[in-house]
Amino acid sequence: MAQEKKVQAVMEAAGLYREGTRDELKGQFIEEQTVNLAGKSYTLSKISYLDAKIFSEELDAILVQQNPLIHEIFAKNAVSVFDVVRMVNMNTKQGFKGALASGNELDLVLFMPRLFYDPDSSTNTRTKWARTISAVGSKNLIEGAASGTELTMAEEEGFIYLANYNPAQTPCVDALKITMNTEPFDAQSLDFDQVHTELGDVIIELKEPWTLPPEQSGEVEAYYFQTGTDEMRPLGAWIKMAKNLRDITLNGLRSTSST
Repeated sequence: MAQEKKVQAVMEAAGLYREGTRDELKGQFIEEQTVNLAGKSYTLSKISYLDAKIFSEELDAILVQQNPLIHEIFAKNAVSVFDVVRMVNMNTKQGFKGALASGNELDLVLFMPRLFYDPDSSTNTRTKWARTISAVGSKNLIEGAASGTELTMAEEEGFIYLANYNPAQTPCVDALKITMNTEPFDAQSLDFDQVHTELGDVIIELKEPWTLPPEQSGEVEAYYFQTGTDEMRPLGAWIKMAKNLRDITLNGLRSTSST
């Protein structure tokens, strides 16, 4: 079966993907732009069509084996994910080279537990998404090194959060709230019991993707309405320099300033 090129199709429709040889595309550029996020303006770097092609093809390649709904979510938000790449590239200047990147060149990783601090064990990174909920109430899902603090992006990284997947037999969470630079966004409901239950695809998209640009901070708070074991995990991508992806533990939060 041919690989589905969902990301490529969306990027091409947006004018961000071109066919051509590497030599042809590395000399053709997408010009610098600005975008507004949460009331602030951010600059998207000038970047080659070769980098856009690498991004599109590699993102499709790592998603094609996943749940098709997850592939669809990333594909429809591909331009926004690439915007984060271009925000980070304003500081790194070396473009996106994906799996073959080195030094300050950029690559991305999909969200996984070890990329985040464990809100149940302050200063440690997560080992898993599942967590025991022993009392009803709110708890951070994403936070900084100290309990209750915002996670701050370094100058050379950023991420985008698109949706939540919760395979727990009895989900315990039913709402979340994002705070960015100490300003809270509206709470969003998460009724996993009602979502795609006939398919088992317990995925709920955020109403709007949340981008955390370089040098910005934020946290995500979840509300647990009942006790038990919850397994909610965020779906998104973290853009980093290649030199900070050389550690097999992917301990990204402790490597952003490494050289």
